[in-house]
Amino acid sequence: MNATLPLSGVELRRHDDPTYPVEGDTFEPYGHQQDLRELFDTSDEFLAVNDSPTGGGKTMSWLAPVVERGEHALAVYPTNALIHDQYDQLTDELEESFPKVGTDVEVLPITAETLRTRYATEYPKAETNGERLQRLLRTYVHQRQGPVLVLTNPDILVMMRRHIYGRSGDPGSRIRQLNELETVVVDEFHRADRKEQNTLLFALDEMYDLPEYQCALSKVVLLSATPTTRLEHRFEEAMSASYHRVTARRETVEERPFDETPTDGWSAVMPPVDLDVRSASTFDTASELLGADWEDTEAFAKRSGRTVFILDGIHEVDEVYTRLSSALDEQTVVRIDGFHRGDAEEKLDDFDVLVSNSAVEVGIDFSVDRLVFSAPDRASFVQRLGRLRTKSERQSARCYVPSTVAASISEIEHDGRVPRVRLIEVLEDAYHDPREFESFDWRYSAAEAYYHVERRARDANSERAEEIREKGWARILRHFSGGDPPLTRSDVETHADVIDSAAERTLQWYRGGSLQALVYDRDPGADEPIKTYDLFYLLRYGDVEFFSRSDFDKLVPEDHADDVSHLAPYVTGYCTYDGTIETNDDGYGRSVRLQAIPEIYSWLRGDGADEGTRKPRELDGIGIDVDPDGADRITSIAHLRDEMDEDLDVLCYALKGNPSKVKNRYDLGTFLFLYPLTLGDEQWCVALGLDALYLHCAVQESQNAVDLESLGIDL
Repeated sequence: MNATLPLSGVELRRHDDPTYPVEGDTFEPYGHQQDLRELFDTSDEFLAVNDSPTGGGKTMSWLAPVVERGEHALAVYPTNALIHDQYDQLTDELEESFPKVGTDVEVLPITAETLRTRYATEYPKAETNGERLQRLLRTYVHQRQGPVLVLTNPDILVMMRRHIYGRSGDPGSRIRQLNELETVVVDEFHRADRKEQNTLLFALDEMYDLPEYQCALSKVVLLSATPTTRLEHRFEEAMSASYHRVTARRETVEERPFDETPTDGWSAVMPPVDLDVRSASTFDTASELLGADWEDTEAFAKRSGRTVFILDGIHEVDEVYTRLSSALDEQTVVRIDGFHRGDAEEKLDDFDVLVSNSAVEVGIDFSVDRLVFSAPDRASFVQRLGRLRTKSERQSARCYVPSTVAASISEIEHDGRVPRVRLIEVLEDAYHDPREFESFDWRYSAAEAYYHVERRARDANSERAEEIREKGWARILRHFSGGDPPLTRSDVETHADVIDSAAERTLQWYRGGSLQALVYDRDPGADEPIKTYDLFYLLRYGDVEFFSRSDFDKLVPEDHADDVSHLAPYVTGYCTYDGTIETNDDGYGRSVRLQAIPEIYSWLRGDGADEGTRKPRELDGIGIDVDPDGADRITSIAHLRDEMDEDLDVLCYALKGNPSKVKNRYDLGTFLFLYPLTLGDEQWCVALGLDALYLHCAVQESQNAVDLESLGIDL
């Protein structure tokens, strides 16, 4: 299905404001920038959401008042690549827009990589990332004069807050400098899934509620798409800080569509776009681009200017990049993805055609003239289309979406250009998010919070412990109850047997647990030869060879031995990587099947036999098999099987039936991964890690709905 949708551009009003703290006469702030600065000036404590459009200056909206006030701040970004990009942009912005005071601000990019490399050099006596982080923040937050701007990811923030860094039983090894930061900014908040949002909001609310002598946090800024009704209710009812939606006061007069050129006194933040809408299955856009649409693809990329392709899987990036590189002799074709991040700044400066995936989806700024993108969900659609920004001239884009979404877009009636708000309304109805299970809040996020509170209480004296438990339970009720009947402690403890083992380890991390392999990328140009990557993606699409740990150590060059030692405790399996394999005509690679071992038979034939009462369970091991047996067969799979047979400690939830039927039965969508499981002569399927908890919620919610319908209650 093909359809063309003419989209309007978006313009924001500029304001002549000589009091705005950006130095120089040419800067004219937007209304949302003025309003957030006013909130900093008039309110000592708040939770603010800035949902101004992509390209509309959200970064400056918080940076200007933080620099003006000379405060410490923490900025949280969803990816490490974005942290490094923002580090470059913020240091430039501080120099150019705040030349008198910007040099006083110390910007610290903190990721596992910078702790292991850059800061290991600065603190050679520190033996662990936790020790380096503690000394780094002690130096710059406690000892140095002047404001500090810390850039990190949500995982490290949660690890600091939950004292995962530091030696067990040694409170002195904790990262207490986190409590000195007055402002926390969270970028791309809307991109987090339900578990991630729950974890982050609970942690920030807890920090905000502590007495000032224990934690200085008083201002939280979320940079996000327009919050859903559910989130707005959460901000207003669960969070202790007063909630402000920054754009609400003047949204009808500060932002509007335009069709040709921006109005005087207004600036374009998104251009008018001629959007070519086509259908493709998720992870199969490359097949369309290089198959039936190849002539269009080649002609689109050959046009003058800069063309960007944003796809889903690395195997798609590999296929499209290889074909375009061969076809476009006179143009510079580059790729950026999880295995090809090196020289990213140079690539973004020089490219004519860029082929990438989510690695360039958010934050990273570069100029684009036309765009081809896949959009497996609504957030990706809006984010990727937003790569066309800050230009007023009409531009061209082509998107590949599921057929049902393409049909919905094709039905939009228009007599001229369509405002983007109308497109977003249609997308909200057309896309389905499989991970929005309401019961996850009280089943698992409440239990996650409960265990965190209990850990805090165990580390305190008896009087303080009782206060921690009392306040912690009140916060759990605010954040995760909301149902009828209200949540009780016994409700939380019902899931204690799940949370007590693998689930607790899965949930204590911001993103939840997943099986990762330790990869040695043998590409001579690899910027990060040793990395972890999703095990099942490598099994499906990677040109990989597995090794025992001892043989892997011998294979990897000596100068990467420290990286291997640091990452090895967190992985399942060790392999080399030499690119991706060729997929079949339907865009699929190898098929991965799990095999039942005695432990699984005992579970599913014993206390887990009843689907109605079955709960996720930690497994010590599981068998695995991979097809095909042809040229792309992984001959070294025995080494991986050895790793997975014992001490796997993975959270698992199993259902009878093949994966596609189970997905259809519970309307799970593409990104909740189920794997075939052979149990005797029966076909089962398995979800692992955090997906196991989501699947359990889906099953329980479905059963509850059936029970209510049987009682005559209209759902």
